[in-house]
Order: sequence, then C-alpha cells, then structure tokens
Amino acid sequence: MKTRLTLLLSLLINTILFTQNLTNRPDIFIDCQMNCDWNFIKQEIRFVNYMQDRQMADIYILATRQSTGAGGREVQLAFIGNKEFATIRDTIKYFTDPNATDAIEREQLVNELKKGLLQFLVQTPMISQITYDVEIEEGEAENNVIDDPWNNWVFNIGGNSWLNGESTYSRVDLTGRFSASKITDKHKIRFSTFYNFEKSTYKLTEGDESFVKKSYNFRLLYVKSLTPHWSVGLNTRTGSTTFENTDISTTLKPAIEYNLFPYSEASTRRFSFNYSIGPEYYNYTETTILNRLSEVRMRHGLDIEFNQTEKWGNVSLDIGVQQYLHDFTLFNAYINPNIEWQIFKGLSIDLGGFASFVSDRINIAKSAISDEDILLQIKQLDTDFTYFFYFGLNYRFGSKYNNYVNPRF
Repeated sequence: MKTRLTLLLSLLINTILFTQNLTNRPDIFIDCQMNCDWNFIKQEIRFVNYMQDRQMADIYILATRQSTGAGGREVQLAFIGNKEFATIRDTIKYFTDPNATDAIEREQLVNELKKGLLQFLVQTPMISQITYDVEIEEGEAENNVIDDPWNNWVFNIGGNSWLNGESTYSRVDLTGRFSASKITDKHKIRFSTFYNFEKSTYKLTEGDESFVKKSYNFRLLYVKSLTPHWSVGLNTRTGSTTFENTDISTTLKPAIEYNLFPYSEASTRRFSFNYSIGPEYYNYTETTILNRLSEVRMRHGLDIEFNQTEKWGNVSLDIGVQQYLHDFTLFNAYINPNIEWQIFKGLSIDLGGFASFVSDRINIAKSAISDEDILLQIKQLDTDFTYFFYFGLNYRFGSKYNNYVNPRF
C-alpha cells in the first residue's frame, strides 16, 4: 500500500518564540523569479530574518517556475546554505493546479518553504522548539496511475475587444484566440490560432479617413524527447497579415535540438542548440520589391540559447541566424543578451537588449508607402537593422533586516 507522509509544520514550526533575539534566527534571502506575496510569506514564516542583500544571508533560496502541459506550473525551490550551513544544499519541486487561485498558490509556496527550511533549523538551537507529527494514510492504491479522461489534453479559448475614442478619433480592436496542447515527458504537441482586427478612424479637414490592420495565424508544434539532452520536432505556421503584405504565408520546418544540460534543469540553467530547415510559401497582397506576387523558398536557421540563474543574479543570451538557401545574402542575424547582477552588497545592475541585422525582407511592397501608413504602422518598411537597449542601476543601503509587514495605506 502506498503511504503518504505529511509534515505538519505550518503551525508547529511557528511555535518558535517570535520574541527571541533576531541574531538567533537564520538569515535568509528569497530570490523569487516568479510572483511572490511577500506580506503573506513574512506573516506566515516568522522564525527567520529576511535579508535585504543575498550576500549576507545564511540561506539563499532561488524560486523559479515553468509551465506544465496541463496549464499549471512546476515550481522549483533551490536551498543553498552559506556560512555555517555551507555544506547544505537541497532542491524541492512541486506542482500547482492550473485552476488554483492566488491564495492557494501562496499557501502552497509557504508550506514548501517551511519544509525546505527544516533541515537548516535542526542544525541550530531552535531544534528544541520544533515539534512535528507524521500522518500515515492507509487504503490508497499502490500504483500511481492517474485516471485522466482528457488524456493530458488542455484547451483554451478566449478573446477580447476594446473601443476608445473622442469627437475626432475612434478605434476598434478585436482579438480572438484558441489553443490546444498535450505535454508529457515524451512528447509535446501545441496548436494555437490567433485573429486580430484593428480599425482607426480620424476626422480630418477633408473628411473621415479610416486605417485597418488585420492578421491571423495558425501554429502547430510537435516535439519528441529522445534523450535527456536531445529532441526532434516539427514547427509549422500559416497566416496572413496586412502589415507584412501577405495574403497568406506557410512554413513547414523540421528541427533538432541539443541541450548541453539535462532538460530537467531548464528552470535554472540551459545551453541549447536548435537547427531547423524547411520550405516557406508566400502569396503577397502587392507586388514586392523583387517583383514577385508569390514564391516558395527554402530557409534554414540556427538558434543558440543560454540561461543561468544563480544566487548572484541571472544571465541569458540568445543568438541566432535565419537564411534563405536560394540567395545567401538574404538573411537576418540577431543577439539578445540580458544580465541581472548583484555586484556587491547593495549594488545591482540590470542591462540587456536586442539587435538584429536584417537583409531578408522579401515581402516589402514595391508600391510607394504613404506618410500615414508609416506613422500609423499600417505597412512594414524595409530596414538594415533593428535594436533596443536598456540599463538599470540600483544601490540599497541601511538596515540589513526586512522582517516587518505593514500594509496600512
């Protein structure tokens, strides 16, 4: 029979006297790479000191999450000890229900944090103030087979619309979407469709003038897991967009990917190489600058992605290139670096951006584009490059403690 062991820590660990000296409590820093209700966490876990700076903490906790096939989340809590706890490291993984409310998710997070902190507390004088019970339930099935009438399929359907304006201007925006997915450890199947309609109307001196943008697309992705490091798949897309001068476009690209680290560690580190190749069909609204109304072209691409999350911060780098095979001069190459780095106590920087070298916009219309189309982004223009950049600097000083909650006002 299967036994379930439940540690009843929620109230029992909190029996530790809150009035004890702050220096007797472990100092922790929670690096939350997801949504965390800090007020609730500090109210429920009062037997530690919450530090402002990760480098001063006795226990560093990295909280990350990634989506599961059913629409929920796999949350990973990495506990890393410092100073007298330097030999202790542990990782807790748990899953949230896709229909769970924020209240349920925050309570689940607090319970898992308490479980992870227990191994540190037993190394301190606090062990004499901790009590626990073990609850064993009998009568459960030995096997772990889940009776799922949906066979791991998840569906989402939705849409939104808005209308805004004034006496000289009005805008209508309509969006609809549908998706279906089945994700297991062996396969990933994901289908999605999207439709968007935008219409802006202006009252000008010579009368009303309207501008319309429309787009839709269908996407299908299939991935098969081969080993902890290798996977293969197929990515296909069909769509239309007035902005990009296409009545319809279709791509069909097989792909293969190698991840230097096991995929099970993807929430904290990833170094993957993805190569794809396949045909692309275009049917254009207007004749292009290359004098085409339709064409079929082969295209291949390589994408290299690196992500690392550590107690000092996180770094990510995504670089890649896409190239048409009928003319090697038609390509685009891009780089997308991002860094969050705590340089030393209290001082941190955030920087990153995106840059792309563009010479593959074969879809650009040959006809002249009006100033209105340019200003309102109705039609796409040709370009040699695109970019954006951001930089942030923050320095915090003062008290190293962050224990109290005061939600007034």
